[in-house]
Amino acid sequence: MADGQVKDDLYKIRYKISSQHNKESTTIKISPNGLYFATASSDATIHIFNLESGSFIRSLSSHSRGISDIAWAQDSRHLASVSDDMTIRIWDVEFGECLNILEGHTYHVTCVEFNYRGNLLVTGSADEAIRIWDAQNGKCLKTLSAHSDPIASVDLSWDGTIIASASYDGLIRLFDTESGQCLKTLIYDKGGSSFPVSYIRFSPNGNYLLATTLDNTIRLWDYMNNRVVKTYQGGTGFSEKYTCGSRFVTTSKDPLIASGSENGNIYIWDLQSKKILSTIEISPSSPVLQIDTFGKVLCAISMDGTVKVFDLSDEFKEYDSDRTDTD
Repeated sequence: MADGQVKDDLYKIRYKISSQHNKESTTIKISPNGLYFATASSDATIHIFNLESGSFIRSLSSHSRGISDIAWAQDSRHLASVSDDMTIRIWDVEFGECLNILEGHTYHVTCVEFNYRGNLLVTGSADEAIRIWDAQNGKCLKTLSAHSDPIASVDLSWDGTIIASASYDGLIRLFDTESGQCLKTLIYDKGGSSFPVSYIRFSPNGNYLLATTLDNTIRLWDYMNNRVVKTYQGGTGFSEKYTCGSRFVTTSKDPLIASGSENGNIYIWDLQSKKILSTIEISPSSPVLQIDTFGKVLCAISMDGTVKVFDLSDEFKEYDSDRTDTD
């Protein structure tokens, strides 16, 4: 590929649908078994769809205010949601029932993740705290005083032993899940200032962190050595205000970075060269708040409720998914 060339046929669209929400859509997540995806909205509902066809299955509702984030348990039967109503809810997706309501945060709950076993739930909030919950009985096991501004994103390492959090205070923190001890604090402050960190994601091998900051930049951290090893830039209007999700793509011939953006596009970078390989429009005038991947499938949702699902082109398949090289 020539230097600077954009590969527009990297992904082929499978279908485009509406999330069918009455207000702004906030997130999209694919179930671990790859059969479904769920969307959430400020209309306080979750919608479940068939991933293969895009057909609507059911709606889940009992929150009283908008939903900021959702997370699937590994069994693909249970879903957690967090809301501006300050609660976390656990759902039986098959029957559409709310199984438990978890309370304890004192302000909007902004982000949620299950550990890989599905027995623990980690939430972050605008109350600046992280809470670790027993997902079975809903008991709060630990409260971590994590940041000095709202928490925008949390993630767990593949084995669930480390929690990473991102905050508008410009810090990334890493915690030991079992003890709750803060292991590291990462801050990128070249030039004497740090920007809010809006999204965080562990690499599949657990050795790196992908962090989006509100200066139109994504940085790949070697967090054990406290250094940024790669920087991906999206240009003006990429990331300045909203939390836009990003993902590692490890089923392509070469590892990629994909991210939503405020200008309605998905950007895809070559992980090694940091070049933008593709810019995919989701909605011309609405931020793409979240993307997700499953194997060779990529899905995205924009705030206006546009959902698009793509398949990786055959030309770019067959990559060893255990690699996340940065050399």
